[in-house]
Amino acid sequence: MSQRKTKAERRRELLMAARDAFVEKGLSAATVDDIVAGAGVARGTFYLYFSDKRAVFEALVDEFLAALGVRVRSIVLGPDEPPPRAQLRDNVRRVVELALEEPGIVKLALADATGVDPDLDDKLHAFYEGLRSLIDESLEVGQQLKMVRPGDRRVMVAIGLGGLKEVLVDAVRGHIEADPDVITDEIMAFLAGGLLVDERLDG
Repeated sequence: MSQRKTKAERRRELLMAARDAFVEKGLSAATVDDIVAGAGVARGTFYLYFSDKRAVFEALVDEFLAALGVRVRSIVLGPDEPPPRAQLRDNVRRVVELALEEPGIVKLALADATGVDPDLDDKLHAFYEGLRSLIDESLEVGQQLKMVRPGDRRVMVAIGLGGLKEVLVDAVRGHIEADPDVITDEIMAFLAGGLLVDERLDG
């Protein structure tokens, strides 16, 4: 007799089936029937875990944004810490790796989710604002230490955040090579040429 699945396992199956349905058919066209068919469960089982299609979509976005958020860490200065540029590179690579591991979620959360629902838009906006604040704080410290060139940090943050988002979306869509080292090196080269000015960042 097969082992009965836990609630967490069943919920995970529904989330993955929803992800596949949304990617294949689009957010509007995909239905609860598509999700339960992909998960191999009865329609009633779906409603034990989610109230509707939007709820499962929000859960997918929440999970991805949370995973993305923990990969972006504050730059820590100190004699026992890695050089700031190395810390920055690690941040970038962790984000790129996550995106390449979850291409469907990247397209859903970063490209397709906007405009689907006002509440979801608010969620995405709050996430981006959190990232914006973290990047701005790092740039402010860098400018004070003369490791980052002078300039309007609001513009720098907008360029950096918008550029990273588009790179990730293009990578999962196959428009650029989906190699985490290549992508990370290109992003760091761009930052070094247009933002970072002091070789002390290399240690």
